[in-house]
Amino acid sequence: MLFRHTFLSLFSLIVVTAFSAEAGVLANNGWTPSGCGPAPAVSQLDLSSLDAYNKSVEAVNTYRKNSHAYVNCLIQDGNNDIQIISKSAKAAQQAAHDADDKILGDEKAADKKFPK
Repeated sequence: MLFRHTFLSLFSLIVVTAFSAEAGVLANNGWTPSGCGPAPAVSQLDLSSLDAYNKSVEAVNTYRKNSHAYVNCLIQDGNNDIQIISKSAKAAQQAAHDADDKILGDEKAADKKFPK
C-alpha cells in the first residue's frame, strides 16, 4: 500500500507538471493566472484640488472597470486550473491503480506457472 501511495504521489506530480503549460503558475506559496495579463495598476483620487480630483475620478473609474475584468478572469483561470489538477490527479490515481492491478495479476500468474 505504501508503494501505491508513493507511486501515486510521484505520478500525480508528473502529470500536474505536464499540464502546467496551460495552467497558471504555482510559486512561492502563491498562484498567478496564465491568461489574465498583469493586474491593473491601482489609481488613487487626487485630493490636492477640485480640478485634480475631477481629473483623477476618470482614472479611478477606469481602474475599477479593469480591476473587475481582471478579477473575473482570475476566477475563471483559477476554476480551470482546479479542474485540470483534479482531472490529472484522478487520471494519475487510476493509472497507478491499473498498474498495481497488472502487477498483482502477473504475480498470480507467476504463482500458477512457477509453483513452489
